[in-house]
Amino acid sequence: MTMKYSTWILISIPNENFQLSRMICKPNLRKNEKNMKTIFILAALILLVSNLQAQKNRQKELAEFESFVIKAKELGATHVNITFNVPPALWQYDVPNDPYPEWYVIQPSLMKIFPNSEIQPYVDMEYAERVASLFEARCAVLRKHGLKGAYSANEPYVLPEKFFTDHPELRGARVDHPNRSRTARFAPCVDEPAVLAMYHESMKILLKRCPEIEKFDFLTSDSGSGFCWSPALYSDQNGNANCQHRPMSDRVVGFMENLKSAAEEMDKQIQVNISPIEPRQWMINTFDHPELITSRLSDGLTIGGAPNAYGPEAAGWGVESFRPILGLYNPVFRARSMVGVFDEKKPAGSMVVSFDNPASAEFYMDLYGFFKEAKPGNTAEMMQLMRDFAATLAGEEGADDLLEVWLALEGISNDLQVLHFGPILNFGPVIARWINRPLVPFPEDLLPEEKEYYRPYLFQAKGEEQANNLIDIQAMRPFEGYGARLLVQRVYEMVDAKLKKAESHVDKLIEMQTDAHAAKEWEDLRTRLAVLRSFIRTINNVVAYQALLDLVHSRSYKPEVNPVLGTRSMWDRTEIMRIARNEIDNAVLLKKILESSDVPLITTAETPEEETIRMLGPDITSQLKLKVDIMNAHWEDYKELYTSPNF
Repeated sequence: MTMKYSTWILISIPNENFQLSRMICKPNLRKNEKNMKTIFILAALILLVSNLQAQKNRQKELAEFESFVIKAKELGATHVNITFNVPPALWQYDVPNDPYPEWYVIQPSLMKIFPNSEIQPYVDMEYAERVASLFEARCAVLRKHGLKGAYSANEPYVLPEKFFTDHPELRGARVDHPNRSRTARFAPCVDEPAVLAMYHESMKILLKRCPEIEKFDFLTSDSGSGFCWSPALYSDQNGNANCQHRPMSDRVVGFMENLKSAAEEMDKQIQVNISPIEPRQWMINTFDHPELITSRLSDGLTIGGAPNAYGPEAAGWGVESFRPILGLYNPVFRARSMVGVFDEKKPAGSMVVSFDNPASAEFYMDLYGFFKEAKPGNTAEMMQLMRDFAATLAGEEGADDLLEVWLALEGISNDLQVLHFGPILNFGPVIARWINRPLVPFPEDLLPEEKEYYRPYLFQAKGEEQANNLIDIQAMRPFEGYGARLLVQRVYEMVDAKLKKAESHVDKLIEMQTDAHAAKEWEDLRTRLAVLRSFIRTINNVVAYQALLDLVHSRSYKPEVNPVLGTRSMWDRTEIMRIARNEIDNAVLLKKILESSDVPLITTAETPEEETIRMLGPDITSQLKLKVDIMNAHWEDYKELYTSPNF
């Protein structure tokens, strides 16, 4: 067999997180049968290796999950959330350069993962099966140990535009954020009987495959979800004109009762809770009168959470407090939630726990077990228990120092809340890529090759002008202006002081250890604190840098080309260049820390292909070097903003 043109062979490689696609190309090659056999053997080998690795990863994850389930049961858990660490549904990135799907590609909507025959043509069935199988495996672990499952997602959930093109009568509310997306996206109208029938069937499919699931919690009015005519929709009240005047209580009650009746047809009793997004001061409540909805719901259906549905130990035993930095815990914050809750006179209720990180899950479960045994009734008792718990980890001689570290971390977490328009360690360093993008006077002049490693991952839908502004995050500028710079600077000062205190106590823990293994544990903690310091420095530097850029651009000022002898640097020129150098040195130090550590320090994707807006790439150290090199290559650009000193 002879071909006179290039041949491309697409090899689809299943991966634990998502499907990788690799191309093998040999242009202008005359391929005989032997050539083709060689290529297909190579493809088969790649596929085999990938499948084996995927199976190994799955087995490891399930083993960790089972260990968590066993311990959770010992501590009194009744339900475990199975919808953690879901691989992203990359097929939903269906519009080029639109970042908005990032908010919902990891949400396992009922009809995305368990679609009925009418929905199947519009979703990626390979992805759906991969996630459904993962949930089945987790439920099998729960079944083995006599526990039940909980399921978290967003509903009513965005569907592909092709679905609404083919079924225009079923189009519901617009559920994207118009300032953070590049295309309108819609959820189905749950007032339509046909939509309810689809949800009905999806629930039955789910329960058939995962019969252990009893509790469902659905976020709404956020991240690609929403009911028609809710006042909280990001595009304002909107929806299907045919249901505009239908009472909201009819709409929501009908949706929830429909899911419950589907379960009853499967001889299952489920609990369904709708969790409206918690509004900030500038937002509106999802439901005007939630009490009217609640009054009409049957047993097991709730709005905003039911009493005793989730114990104090619930959400996030495996969640890191300082993401994306790994291994830094905030046990004092968790301990405060457990004061006065272990009252034997109170009904026990159910206890739902969540897991997504083995190390932190084990840590927080140990803390919970310690508190459950002692049952602290007030803050004084809590603090004594925290000291006793610290002694189990650092010995009597190190307990006070470890407790001081924890108190410092709680204080840092509280300080960072001042900047919380979203978790600042994620919103700035990650989704705005502050951690690895260069600070330069004219970002618009950067060459494509200077931007290609970070620009695709900026959560910015409006265009290059906004993308070039460092503090424009999702159409928000909460840190804009020199006043914001001073606020962030003050937070940095407070956090830095607490970090220094924490580091000094960790140093004492290291010094008092005679066992090398124990000392290594505290050395790793010291390293993680150094990473946190680097992230905080970046936040401070970026906000200050943009404030100074805005300041110089606001002036009608033209730099002198030939300044007279004796000309000194303008204060803001000195300051912006100091900040630039500070950030260069900060990036160099972070790179060194990450490269020298033998433990994972930040959350990253496993492969470069898996890097997303909310997930840094595994080549972050290489990206840090690019940041440094680009910044160093643009020192002369400051001459276009300021008169250069001449003395």
